[in-house]
Amino acid sequence: MRITSIIIIFFVSILSLIPYSSFAETSPDECLVIGMDANPAQGRKMFKKALNAKLKGKTSDAVEYYERAIIADHSILKHEDHGLAMELLEKYRDINATQTPALLCKRAFLENILIGNMEDSIKYYEQAAEVAKNDEVTELARDEAQRLELQLEYLRNWQAQMQKEIERQSRKDLEHYLQRTKISELEDEVEDNTFELEELQERLAYLQDQEEKVREEMYDSVETAARYRRRYYYPGAYQTPTPEPSQNNVPAGEWGSDGSNNTQQVPNPYGNQQNSSKRRYLYRYYANRGTARRHQERLTQIRAEISGVQRRIAQIEKESKELRRELSDEAVRDPNSQTD
Repeated sequence: MRITSIIIIFFVSILSLIPYSSFAETSPDECLVIGMDANPAQGRKMFKKALNAKLKGKTSDAVEYYERAIIADHSILKHEDHGLAMELLEKYRDINATQTPALLCKRAFLENILIGNMEDSIKYYEQAAEVAKNDEVTELARDEAQRLELQLEYLRNWQAQMQKEIERQSRKDLEHYLQRTKISELEDEVEDNTFELEELQERLAYLQDQEEKVREEMYDSVETAARYRRRYYYPGAYQTPTPEPSQNNVPAGEWGSDGSNNTQQVPNPYGNQQNSSKRRYLYRYYANRGTARRHQERLTQIRAEISGVQRRIAQIEKESKELRRELSDEAVRDPNSQTD
């Protein structure tokens, strides 16, 4: 019993003298699951060495230490590695590297973990299973390949469903956008019509007021022209009550204040009026006649514009009614709309 204890202590002492690199190194025919050693303390130790070597510019040593670190503890992969993980993957990708089961399995693991390349990861696990000489290694590599295939199939199905959902949501969003755009355009048209209608109604009120003023001015000009026209033909008639005279004689008949009968023509009492007054009356007649015609033309223009404004108002009111009906229909179709 004492001899057995001495032998065990001897072997433990011998093992303690063996560097960790001997344990980190894997045989060419081993499909190692990275991190299976489950030695976090050793993993942290190797990771620190890797970072120190990286800081000193010893890239090759840094990659070597990093490989040993993640073999001891795969949780090292969650820490910032300053590019060491990708450099390790490139080491496995070297075309000159011997494609042993160990290298293929390591590459498959990192292809999957680092960049999510599950297709290539499955391929390398399958290659490792084909070249392995040990049944246990073959089974392990195939199990990893099958596990990733199931994950990949699930991922593809999920992506297909998500793609359909994204496309459906995109179509829905596009329809909603187009509908909201149409509603916005209809609202803008209704608002524009409302503004135009208010302007037209103001213009119509102004034109109707102008129509009344111009019409009164035209009638005043017509009456004034008529008055001077009569004064031209019948001068003095507006001063005293007199019979209608001719140019030189008064015709026979009853006339005068006493109602006496006249059987023959007598001299016209206004026949000798100066021609200057008649010319003045004639000038004023033509002046007021011209003013009346200008008022008439202006009145015609105003009434034509009033007619056009009224037609436009009727047209806008009809368009606005149709737009509001269409806007109401679109708002009913869109449950998210908040149109007034």
